[in-house]
Amino acid sequence: MLVRLRTESVSRSLSSEGIPVPDNDRSLSQHTKYPTDDLWERTCFKLIMEDYIDHLYPLLPIVHRPSFRRALQEDRDCEDSGFLGLVLAIAAVVVATLPSRFQHYRSLSPPLQFQSRREMVSYCADRITRLRTATYFDEINFQKYAISYLLYAAFLQLGDHNQSRMLDVEAMQIARLLNLHCISQYNGLNCIETQLRKKGFWLIFYSLVHARLQNMLGERLSYLDPALLQTINPEDMMPLEVDDEYILENEVLVSRTQTPCLVTGFIIHSRVFWAAVRDPLPGHSAEEPCPCIRARDPQIQISYLHNRLQSLKYLLHDIPAILRPWGPPNEEHLNDGSTDAILRSNFATMRANIHVTHLWLQSLLIDQLEAAQTGQRGSLPASCPGYSPYKTDPKALWLEREELCRQLFFVLHTLPQASLEANGLHLAYKVRDIAASIMACPFHPQEPESKRAAEYVQDATSWLSRLDRSESINTLHLQSWVDTDRVRSEATIP
Repeated sequence: MLVRLRTESVSRSLSSEGIPVPDNDRSLSQHTKYPTDDLWERTCFKLIMEDYIDHLYPLLPIVHRPSFRRALQEDRDCEDSGFLGLVLAIAAVVVATLPSRFQHYRSLSPPLQFQSRREMVSYCADRITRLRTATYFDEINFQKYAISYLLYAAFLQLGDHNQSRMLDVEAMQIARLLNLHCISQYNGLNCIETQLRKKGFWLIFYSLVHARLQNMLGERLSYLDPALLQTINPEDMMPLEVDDEYILENEVLVSRTQTPCLVTGFIIHSRVFWAAVRDPLPGHSAEEPCPCIRARDPQIQISYLHNRLQSLKYLLHDIPAILRPWGPPNEEHLNDGSTDAILRSNFATMRANIHVTHLWLQSLLIDQLEAAQTGQRGSLPASCPGYSPYKTDPKALWLEREELCRQLFFVLHTLPQASLEANGLHLAYKVRDIAASIMACPFHPQEPESKRAAEYVQDATSWLSRLDRSESINTLHLQSWVDTDRVRSEATIP
């Protein structure tokens, strides 16, 4: 089974819209062999699913790969509405993330009929909604969490932040009901389900860290509150470091090779996100001050942010060679579509994800550190023991930002375009955030630092022109919703 949970079998036939129809209406849908025939020709559908496995699975490992392949071969979407919803959500995230593949689908014969990626993603989301009955949330499983999370990721990749926020909340709610964060609640699950839920926890944890470090407007809800976060040991939640092919329902086989696998990159990426908000060393997190204490004492907040920054900075010094920024030698020769070439491409995709995220989180922490130090400098006299001129020196912080930029462009230049594209709009946002921080250069325009800053900005502009393939303007840090009650109230004021 795909996610090794009870599935929602459809005992009645499906119409062309994917909605169950009574027996006396079956004749109306006999011309439709598959429930997705109104969306795409079957060959195109299978190609989209293969593109997910080949390009996006390393970053979104939300299915058990062998079970998923088997379900596709059995055309399970014809009889299982849960699996139908899952493949629609996967199709949405593939199209939203990979613009070049969408153009390829449009060039097939017959071509994919959608005119834009947004049109297709919206249609898939609408179909998934219509598959839900009034009792849809009375029974939950990991597959339903996966559908919500994938739709959230798809709209986020499109830059549709209002829709993605709502789907993020739905995914968070199902994750909480499934107790993905509570290792004691994993008792009774089989090996496949346990591995999937651990991966699912980290995927939703990434959005939690985004919310904590980027919640500029204060509108985002959080998956875990500080008290719950204190109870989690990150090592308990790490998935087994083996590929899906070695995980069966009731046992985990021993891998025949000792080389890093795709889960290795996922684990490293998860540790990077954890280190951005908590101490990565076992047992040290419990000693950290809670957010309420940090909010009242600027010095404690500065110390906390400095510790997080130092933990992140040296976190990746001993990772496997294939995941280091420069990657393995002779990688460019593996582009023939072979299994080895796909695996190398997967590792390159993860390298981009790991290292750009690693630099981006440091940049966000420097933003917060700079704000905290500026606030402390304004409230403390220079003679105060807590005052440190070096810590509040904007030039020292700017030099740290410059080093992040230098490393960022090194990483980008060493990776193939296909691996950068697989990281989607997230990558463009992170590059933009890191590069934007270098623009407030505190040095004189004629000093070397200012000239280097101009070069970094120019380089970033060039990269963003290639990475940002969105169909809408980025409104992540803007209020992009309208309170219509407030608008009406203001309109009545004479």
